[in-house]
Amino acid sequence: MDKQTTTALLREHFFPLLKGQGFARNGDVLRRADDPVVHVVEVVHQPRRGVFRIDVGVHLTLLGDISRHVIDPTKIREADCAWRSSIIPGFRNNHDPDFVYGSTAEQAQESVSFLVSEWDRQSSAFFGRLATWPQDFHEAARAAVVDPPHPAHLLTWARVAALAGDLELARRCAEISLPSVPERATGLRADLEAIVNDPSTAVPQLR
Repeated sequence: MDKQTTTALLREHFFPLLKGQGFARNGDVLRRADDPVVHVVEVVHQPRRGVFRIDVGVHLTLLGDISRHVIDPTKIREADCAWRSSIIPGFRNNHDPDFVYGSTAEQAQESVSFLVSEWDRQSSAFFGRLATWPQDFHEAARAAVVDPPHPAHLLTWARVAALAGDLELARRCAEISLPSVPERATGLRADLEAIVNDPSTAVPQLR
């Protein structure tokens, strides 16, 4: 089938589900805000490939955007979020996010029905751990020290820790990430070193 058929099915079956969970829709982007936490769901169509995917994101408005500008929670997209993922159909593997349009109306219905059936389980696992500020985010920052992600992600967690008032955790995030910073990532290294020297610099200064 095509984008038009799938969009009609999403409007009928998927979007009302999200509306009931507090999301407000604007086109293919749905947002749920509880300042400073924003949850984002974005439908991404790829008609030439005959697929669509459901991307999800969480952001803290306190972090601003990538350029440290104030971000409008009513306009944020999934790509703007600090934490991002996708709903995985799991038909081919455990990481491919593509849902197929299908070649018939029945197959299109099957894709959307499966999305609806998976939504609560996968969205709860993603959004549920980052829902309440500052408790959930502070806890996740502490967990990041135990199982460190990429240094760039640890920089984000350092900023989260500082915003939550835990400057020692911010420093720790920066310290453990420095040995893993790629040689050419000079800006990232400089940001992390600044936090080690003065963890208060981890608090974003938004413009």
